[in-house]
Amino acid sequence: MDKSDMDRPDLIPWLPFPLAPVSNGEWCPPPPSREQKQVMHRLGEEADVRAKKLGLSRRDFLRTAAGTATAYMVMNQVHGLANAGDGAVLPVTMEQTLDPAAAAGLFDADYFVVDVQLHHVDLEAFGNIRALASLRFLEPQLSVEERLQNLSQANMIEEVWVDSETAVGIISGVPDGVPMGPDVMAETRDMVNRLAGSRRAAMQAMIDPLDSPDGNLPIDDLERQVKELGAVAVKTYTGNGTRQRPGWFLDDEEIAYPLFAEAERLGLSTINVHKGFPSISNFDMTGEFVRSRDIPKASKDWPRLNFVAYHSGYFPGEGNDEFVDILKQVKGRGNVYAEIGSAFAVAFTNGPDQAAHLLGAMAKEIGYDHIIWGTDSIWWGSPQFQINNLKSLEISPQMQEEFGYPPLTEEAKAQILGLNAARLYRIDVDETRNTFTTDGIARIKADRDPHNQDRTHYVYGPRTRREFLQYLARANA
Repeated sequence: MDKSDMDRPDLIPWLPFPLAPVSNGEWCPPPPSREQKQVMHRLGEEADVRAKKLGLSRRDFLRTAAGTATAYMVMNQVHGLANAGDGAVLPVTMEQTLDPAAAAGLFDADYFVVDVQLHHVDLEAFGNIRALASLRFLEPQLSVEERLQNLSQANMIEEVWVDSETAVGIISGVPDGVPMGPDVMAETRDMVNRLAGSRRAAMQAMIDPLDSPDGNLPIDDLERQVKELGAVAVKTYTGNGTRQRPGWFLDDEEIAYPLFAEAERLGLSTINVHKGFPSISNFDMTGEFVRSRDIPKASKDWPRLNFVAYHSGYFPGEGNDEFVDILKQVKGRGNVYAEIGSAFAVAFTNGPDQAAHLLGAMAKEIGYDHIIWGTDSIWWGSPQFQINNLKSLEISPQMQEEFGYPPLTEEAKAQILGLNAARLYRIDVDETRNTFTTDGIARIKADRDPHNQDRTHYVYGPRTRREFLQYLARANA
């Protein structure tokens, strides 16, 4: 890879996985760090050597399992981490970096994957917001209309259900229902399930307790979303607000508790709330409302509800130490969960050890059985690379001894990747697995590479500050 490539990491769709953060359009991605740039450069050099030995182009090599293994080796080198032994958090052998067949063994483990954070753009309602096309940076030669199609229902279904090991996906809400509202969430769920001929998708209700009854997402609409649209959980954003109407907190008895009461009345048991990743797409909003200090009281006052903190209270540049401190306060309560969408992926780009710390610190307080898998796709593209990265990650014996983290066992990975969400969403794993082996999506996948190496390696969110600010300028024009 030449220097011009390295200066534009957003134009390298053949990398095994993103090596710098990808934004979902709500927060500004930081510039690549010195270490992230080093990984990009070294990976190019190492890939050239290995591709030549195998008679492959650099791009084709990086799409193989050996390309991913090489990226792991380079990340370990740059971050001063061991490739093997008691200190290894991302074990990899030299053979795996040279032999795609040997490297495939890194990802052989078969898990039941439930992704609880999936988004796309409702092109029928919001296709006229041309600024959204700027989220598709990888094909600037295409027209706005063509780029918007890459954010569609159909492309999300391709990236998530066909080109990854995701078994079940939960369509997740977004603030104000833009660019995807509850009705189209239900439509997308139904589209997936019709294609599969089985229950591969579900949806959340999207509610803003500050919204007026004649607004888009008031509490009054929850009954419709449950009884008519079939929502199985609530998704809400405490940070959603303006200068005139700032955000709110989960422990506000006048604003939040009526929402919880209505959820209980309608038979829902899961409240999903965005915590972390403060938005600057609306400059009236502050990060205070996406802090996690409101979780302890709310979870104590509503013991029959499960509170799932989306993004695990992760703040770029800060991590989620504050959220972990909150988990210490609710330890043993059992109704507080951490969802790791974008948090895991961003932490991994900062070093495999940072991803290990993210999971280990939370598991120390609430256990791996309370960590929920989500990927924030379609913004990160196909979630397969995130699945692969978790499969390969370990909490090293050294880290266990120094920090008191529990080991990241195969059982723990199975819990995180799907069994915990299956419990929350009342999914019978054995019955569902049997159904999925012969459904419509399984038949489509049967003609694909078993290791998903023929998936696209595209991402759909801004990866640089410049691209993010361009998006804001167009959106506010």
